[in-house]
Amino acid sequence: MEQYVTIKGVKSGIVLKLDGGVSFDELLPKIAEKFESASSFFGTSKIVLKIEGRDLSEEETEKVIDCIKEKTKLRLNAVITDNKELQDKLNKAVGIENEISEAEKDKKIDELTGENVKLRDKIAGLTGMDGRYAEIHVGSLRSGMSYEAEQSLIILGDVKNGASVTAGGSIFVLGTLTGIAGAGVYGDKTAFVMALNMDPLQIRIADSLAISEDQDPVDFSKTGLSNSVRHQDNGPEVAEITDGHIILKPYDREFLENCAFLNDKNN
Repeated sequence: MEQYVTIKGVKSGIVLKLDGGVSFDELLPKIAEKFESASSFFGTSKIVLKIEGRDLSEEETEKVIDCIKEKTKLRLNAVITDNKELQDKLNKAVGIENEISEAEKDKKIDELTGENVKLRDKIAGLTGMDGRYAEIHVGSLRSGMSYEAEQSLIILGDVKNGASVTAGGSIFVLGTLTGIAGAGVYGDKTAFVMALNMDPLQIRIADSLAISEDQDPVDFSKTGLSNSVRHQDNGPEVAEITDGHIILKPYDREFLENCAFLNDKNN
């Protein structure tokens, strides 16, 4: 499925990448859908927004900003575009938060730009995650704790509510997952998240996001992580991207035989 709109979160803000081959009128509702589905995840943070992938007019950029304000509770400290003149104009416009000084704003812009370049370099340097290799973390992750792995990750324990794990490859939680898990963070859409007991607050795979139904007002079924496909025997389950949506399915022989992540990388 073609991804016309992608959102990348880095420490200093959000990078919004837009496809240059379709009309802006087609993109705008997709932008709205992306930010609405992730609104609970973003919360009320103050961020720097970088727009890349296509040149936008002032009117179009303002529509994007208005869309983000309408669909989320994010507060924009600054906007970065390839058009420096437009960027400066937007950052002086009414509606952009002026709670930080110009020096602080410039610093935040530099930080986000640098983080985005590092992420691009990381992605460009990866020829694919090797499914034969994984990091192992022994012990449970409690609220406030996080763990990151460049390839796949095996957790010998639980990932509690308030804890988070991310991996360039797939994630295996040999325990209960009630926190946040992000697999395929460098863009591998074949990656998956497996847990012996699956009850996550949020799962992200590449650019796809699913949020628990407990996070009002997001409709859990609309995010793709639907309870309708869950088995009641509490056996191992796996979340993966199917037809552009994250769905849950049993972690069984059928999954292992048809899993693109495992089969492609073990050939």
